[in-house]
Amino acid sequence: MGNTSAEATHVGRVSSVRKPATADFVFAALACTAFSSATLLAGRNACAEPMSTSPEQAYDQGQVPTARAVAMGGALNALGVSTTALFLNPANMSLARVYHIAGLAAFQPESSRQTYGLAIVDSVLNSSHVAGGLGGTWSTLDPDGINRQWTDVRGGISLPIASFLSIGATVRWLSVQQAVDAGPFGASLASGGTPTAPIFQNFTFDFGATASLEGFRLGVVGHNLTNPGTGLAPTTAAAGLGYSNDKFSLEADGMLDFTTYASTRGRVMAGGEVFVAERYALRAGWRYDTGTKLNTPSIGLGYIDPKWSAEFAVNHDITDDHASTLLSISLRYFYDPTGSTSPADQTDSF
Repeated sequence: MGNTSAEATHVGRVSSVRKPATADFVFAALACTAFSSATLLAGRNACAEPMSTSPEQAYDQGQVPTARAVAMGGALNALGVSTTALFLNPANMSLARVYHIAGLAAFQPESSRQTYGLAIVDSVLNSSHVAGGLGGTWSTLDPDGINRQWTDVRGGISLPIASFLSIGATVRWLSVQQAVDAGPFGASLASGGTPTAPIFQNFTFDFGATASLEGFRLGVVGHNLTNPGTGLAPTTAAAGLGYSNDKFSLEADGMLDFTTYASTRGRVMAGGEVFVAERYALRAGWRYDTGTKLNTPSIGLGYIDPKWSAEFAVNHDITDDHASTLLSISLRYFYDPTGSTSPADQTDSF
């Protein structure tokens, strides 16, 4: 069907998770009983409960779930500055005067997905206003099934080329391992992945541009532009239009995914935040994904101090079957070597 996605090659394409028929269920139970003794002796549990979501849904394009982005439905390709920009649109790193160090953690119960990461972005310690950032995350999902683990390391740079325009690029190194032996009939590529080598390991890059005008921002970005041809690092194009002032922010985004599925699929995202008492950010968002056919609302809360911030977000799919919940926490420290940094995520263009 013309699908080169590693999702299809190694774990099968699942657009929805259906309940097995009675005969399939009986066969699975008999197979589990027959091989339970052998697997226990080997120190493994081949009959572990699999995740209740599809691989595409749990992996979510390999995106890094920072708390502010999760809370706003992913709609931050125009307004997302600081460490969020490193993972979404690198052009935005030079649009706020910051020296931020951030840590993040995220958890999805249905797939047992966990993500942990660190990032740093500097747009202060350079007289030319060139901004740069480094970030790395480690993630895992479905340890009792496909047992996927991946490491994502990024380095980005952003340059304001005019008072209203900035450009940026990120180099990304991604390594994905999927070494499992979940099949009851022994090791195979279909059930076991690649036990001795990553199923994907390569460099790719993102490129973005953002234009600003009196509180409005228009951001465009392409991800994984080397076109690796795999759903583990899908080539995507996104655009966002946002407005921000010292009281609130609003943004709407659209994205096209050219790789994960057999045909191009899209996402529509929208989110907003309100700043209360100069220290609190109340956030909400919504996302619709045409690939998984899921509506996903989200909410979040941030506390922003002059020297640090703590942010929390949660989203949940609206569906009767295979819904998933994602929780994300981000902590940031604002280093202020020159007295010119902006701790909040509000517009502060050069």
